[in-house]
Amino acid sequence: MAEIRKYPAVRHLRGDQAAHTLYFRNGKLARSGRGLALWFRPLAAAVAEVPLDDREVPFLFRGRTSDFQQAVVQGVIAYRITDPQQLAERVDFTIDLDTGAWRRTPLEQLAGLLTQLAQELAHEYLAQTAGRLAARGRRSVAGQADRRADR
Repeated sequence: MAEIRKYPAVRHLRGDQAAHTLYFRNGKLARSGRGLALWFRPLAAAVAEVPLDDREVPFLFRGRTSDFQQAVVQGVIAYRITDPQQLAERVDFTIDLDTGAWRRTPLEQLAGLLTQLAQELAHEYLAQTAGRLAARGRRSVAGQADRRADR
């Protein structure tokens, strides 16, 4: 979380080393970088902070195999953000200029998107696989997820 100090008419932001800070002035990207420190005027600025550390999202859901057997899929998605500017265009990582905290819940939104992707892949895999084969198929699902996440 960014540290913001208030001074008359200006503010000072010191970004975390594990986060990429995007500073917009008058609607245009003025500066961006990891662990950024800068002075800004709050009425003409917007700041987004995208975490760059490793994150994990656990999931658990039920499905049905091709031979109509109930199956439970459990796993963990580990991810790291490699292009913070592109992600900040799609998910709102804007921080409050008074507190330095996110205005919304971007990590929960990202976790929801990743869980939906995993659920889609798992249901697709289970629908094509018999129950006894599905129990052994964890590597092929992980390979499909890696290929789809690269897109």
